[in-house]
Amino acid sequence: MKFITNTKPLSDSLDLGVINANISNFHKKSTIAQITATKDTLRINLEASMLCSEIVLKGSGDEDVKKSIFVGSLLLKQLVSTLESPTVTLEFADGGLIIHSGKSKFTLPKMVDEDELDLRAPEIPEYSAPEIDVDKSDWKFIKDNQMFAIAMSFIHPVYTKVWIGESGDVIVGDFDNSLFTHSKRGKLGKTCLLSDTIVNLFTSIPEGSKIVQLDRDYLIRYSSDSFSYVSQFTPLYEDDENVGSYNSEIFLNMMVHPDKYVTAEAPVISKFLNQADMLSSTSEDVIKFEVSDGVISLKDSNVDCKLDVKGVCDNFGLEFKSESLRRVMTNYDDSSVNIAPMVSEGEVAGILVWDDNLTTLVAGVE
Repeated sequence: MKFITNTKPLSDSLDLGVINANISNFHKKSTIAQITATKDTLRINLEASMLCSEIVLKGSGDEDVKKSIFVGSLLLKQLVSTLESPTVTLEFADGGLIIHSGKSKFTLPKMVDEDELDLRAPEIPEYSAPEIDVDKSDWKFIKDNQMFAIAMSFIHPVYTKVWIGESGDVIVGDFDNSLFTHSKRGKLGKTCLLSDTIVNLFTSIPEGSKIVQLDRDYLIRYSSDSFSYVSQFTPLYEDDENVGSYNSEIFLNMMVHPDKYVTAEAPVISKFLNQADMLSSTSEDVIKFEVSDGVISLKDSNVDCKLDVKGVCDNFGLEFKSESLRRVMTNYDDSSVNIAPMVSEGEVAGILVWDDNLTTLVAGVE
């Protein structure tokens, strides 16, 4: 079977649906696109961890049958983006998908047989459901400024997810490294846990997309004159089996801004930490962070840097992993920040760093 469709809508829809950051060999289905053609419709199904997507384009098939093939999703996206003819012909062959563009043709190998795999498709309900506007800038902020803190270890797997609160609180953190971030940028209307793939999805969708809130799932819908796109994502919930509690109330209480704090220029602190990193011979270095009488001091075996600050808080000193502190301060590079000691059981255990948009809690080393 051969199916003809317009090149630009096909390329635009693949740019939307194939999210490079969500492709992982640890989730093999994320590397595959399922292409299905009928007499007048082309469907492209994609799947990643905790989400699935479907693209629908119009066109013309030369047979009144249904044909399906699995090809590499990233390769398909990359190849189609290079084609210059106004239309392309997709030929479903035994060994792969042959793409005809002008006088040229290209063969994408078949990844698996049709009877061996079926990608999950979004389930669109017949009833109407509440819609939520998607603010991409909020989700881009979360991705750019909070996702660095997400846990990579599965010792406490709940912290490999992003906690979203009903009122818009967002916590991303790593329990084992005692590093947590908080913002108010998450507008989903209920408390749940999101994977990084869902955050990547939010940052890739077009402006004007709508989120449809179902019972435990969400749909993201977008339509243009040339194609339609639907993605369904399934958060985790703390009452799900084997998920556990994020203990969000504990961390939210720990990140309440105190009355006594100092204010410093984050770019200057970042510069000092970068200089320490330049002179470091190991990624396990620690650095002494001290606030005393209106001065912040950063000191290790290679650097001894001082910065005047405004405001007043109790004098304290604490050692941190240099890399952890550097990653924290990098997120505030364009602003001044407020800094206060975080006290636990009568002792300074870490620092609280914040500006108008983001609060970070980082513990010192024992």
